[in-house]
Amino acid sequence: MMKMAILRNFLTLAYLFVCLFAGCSQEDASKNSPPATLDDKAFLPVPDLSIAVEKRIEGKTIEAIKLLREFNSEFPDSHSILLQLARALFESNQYELAAFRFDQAIAAGAENIAIREAADAYALAGDFNSASQRYADYLLINDEDKKTWVKYERALAKINQPTKAINAFNRGSESLIYEDCMLIGDLLLSKQLLPQAEYWYRTAQSKNSQSSEPLLSLLKIKIESKQEEDAENLIFKAEEVSPGSIDNTVLAKPSANLLTTRNLGEFIRKGIAPSKLSVSELVTELKNKSLSKIEKVTLAGSKLPPTQEVDFNSSLKSNFDESEMSFSNEPQSAMNLADAFSSPPAEEAILPEKPNIELARSAYLNRRYQAVLYSARIVLKENPKNAEAWKLCSQAHFQMGETQEAEMTILEAIRHDPKNFDIRMDYLRIARETLTSNRYLSELEKARELFPESSDLVWELARRYHLVERMPVTAGVLYRKVLELEPEGSPLSRQAEMELLKLRD
Repeated sequence: MMKMAILRNFLTLAYLFVCLFAGCSQEDASKNSPPATLDDKAFLPVPDLSIAVEKRIEGKTIEAIKLLREFNSEFPDSHSILLQLARALFESNQYELAAFRFDQAIAAGAENIAIREAADAYALAGDFNSASQRYADYLLINDEDKKTWVKYERALAKINQPTKAINAFNRGSESLIYEDCMLIGDLLLSKQLLPQAEYWYRTAQSKNSQSSEPLLSLLKIKIESKQEEDAENLIFKAEEVSPGSIDNTVLAKPSANLLTTRNLGEFIRKGIAPSKLSVSELVTELKNKSLSKIEKVTLAGSKLPPTQEVDFNSSLKSNFDESEMSFSNEPQSAMNLADAFSSPPAEEAILPEKPNIELARSAYLNRRYQAVLYSARIVLKENPKNAEAWKLCSQAHFQMGETQEAEMTILEAIRHDPKNFDIRMDYLRIARETLTSNRYLSELEKARELFPESSDLVWELARRYHLVERMPVTAGVLYRKVLELEPEGSPLSRQAEMELLKLRD
């Protein structure tokens, strides 16, 4: 028994000794161990973020940001805190800082939605390269997000990647707004995909019928593709939606030219010089149904109907009865002064009125150019296809220095009589003043194809190649052609011979 008691006491002492040693060791270890690291704090529970979220919802973003930054300094690797901080910065329009915090949250393990939010922040901050990369990352995970496809397209368009942008648009076409339709139309137009661009411009116009932007884009397509009737209709529609909108764009001049060319007869009839009017004014004049100046002058004159005629012979006969007429065999004495004043004056012969086309020609020879235009316009009012009247208008305009009107009217003359050599030569005289060198040379070549036997045209072409184009070989060939066409010894043939001699020297 005594041995058992001794053994028990020994074990108790050993246990106490072990406990005492273990306690000392733990105390020493706690004294020598470093303080808790940031990694250790990551495993600590995150503070309650409900207060910060509540402040965000109430619009107190500044207070929310301050609170979240305090949390972030204590728990820098918490993606929950970083995500809330990024959203608060985004809501306070601090997009660059928000994008940075979103990236931190993504690196710390935030959910995928943060990738899209980061892309939105980059886009609003103006960093479209980073935005497009983030959108692409997000769409790899969420391929069916149509709205994000559209945002991705917008970012691609900003960094000049039209092909990728068009493809992105196609993925999100169900979520397009007016601005997106205009943007994809512009992208397709830059690729010269005109039918597709036209479709999206029309879609944009259906989404916002009060805007003239889609109509102007459509007008550009129609002018470039030379669809004049459609272009004219669009001009009228754009002016109806937004008067004067075309005049402030690069489409002003081609639109004015188109309206003038297609309605030149109407402007001539009204006595209007279209080159001095803006597009808006041209449209107003074409819509105006008031009487032309010529009609007003006519109505201000005689009130008799134009078909009513006076028969002077019958009226004279009605005043005399044949039974009252007597004849005397006595010679008549010379008429004295009293008889001269008492006798009715002899009726003057009524001369037939000259046709208006003759009046226009006569006025041109007398250099009365306004009278030329007046008479020629009367002719055109009766017959808009009268090429001679168009030609006289062109000549009058040219003499008055109105080269643009001269060119347009002579082109109308050519349209109605394309094989008239004199009209063609008149056009070339005007074209020499109005067209560029290359265009004028091209018109000369076309005229020569139409009139290959004209020595005047061949001569003009030879001079052009000789003096302007500096192509002596071609000029020499044409001078020899003049010699073939002209009779020997004629002034033109002698000039051609002299030019050939100069070329040989």
